[in-house]
Amino acid sequence: MLSDALNMRLEKRFILSTKPLKASTINWWGKRRWQIEGWFKTAKHRFGLHRFGQGTLLGVYRWLVLSLIAYILAHWAYLSVATDDLPDWGQAAQIAVEACFPQFLLFSFLLHLERRRSFLLSQGINIHISRCKI
Repeated sequence: MLSDALNMRLEKRFILSTKPLKASTINWWGKRRWQIEGWFKTAKHRFGLHRFGQGTLLGVYRWLVLSLIAYILAHWAYLSVATDDLPDWGQAAQIAVEACFPQFLLFSFLLHLERRRSFLLSQGINIHISRCKI
């Protein structure tokens, strides 16, 4: 263990800043940033959110909300598989789409029918929807 410590070489790093800050402060902020950089990389490139516009503050808020929703759905899908391996976020996102999209499509269709109920009744069409557990 001691020989490993003696064989370590020091490494110099040069950091540029547009603000007059101490090197220790810049180093502290840099460490905090790199702790969350992996999450941003996953959110942008594995979920296709790098194509989403972030030109305005509202766009940034929308991007953050969509990123969080995508991450939570993919994480939920990963947990539903019950594996001990590290998650493959692309596969987890695919599982989430396959599990959630049919239900979302059905609920959207039922909502559309409910909103058009008065029009359909005026045309002589009566739709009755009942749910049963299978």
